[in-house]
Amino acid sequence: MGGINYLFPPDQITNLATWRFIFHFPGSSSSDDVKAASTALKEADFKVAQFPAGLDLGFDAQTSSVDIAVEVPEDIRRQPNALADYESDVWKILGNMASCGYEEVFYEAVDWSDETDSPQAHALTQGKRWWQFWK
Repeated sequence: MGGINYLFPPDQITNLATWRFIFHFPGSSSSDDVKAASTALKEADFKVAQFPAGLDLGFDAQTSSVDIAVEVPEDIRRQPNALADYESDVWKILGNMASCGYEEVFYEAVDWSDETDSPQAHALTQGKRWWQFWK
C-alpha cells in the first residue's frame, strides 16, 4: 500500500456531523484499470458503507484520480459496532483499489446537502481543492 493520507484527524470521526467521505485514488487513467476497480468494489460485501454516487467509477483528468463518495447514514452510525464495521469496509475499499493498482489514497470528511448538492458534484469541487493542497 502506497499511503493513506487523512484530511481530518481520524481519531475524531465520532465527532463528525456526518460520516460522508470522498476517497481520492491517484493513479492510472486506463479505462481497463478503472473498470477493474469498479468491478472489484461492486463484488465486495460492505457492512455499513454506502456509495451515494454509485460504483461506476471514472477517472478525473483534472485531479488525476478516481474519486469515490462513501457514506454511513445516521441510523446505521448509531448501531453498535458501526465504527468497527465502517473501518472494516474502508479496508475493503483500500484493498480492492490497491489490487487494481491504486495504492495511494487521500480522503477527506465532507458534507453535501441532500437537497442542493450531489456527491458527484461535491467530489469534483472538493477534489480540485484537495489536489491543489497536496500537489
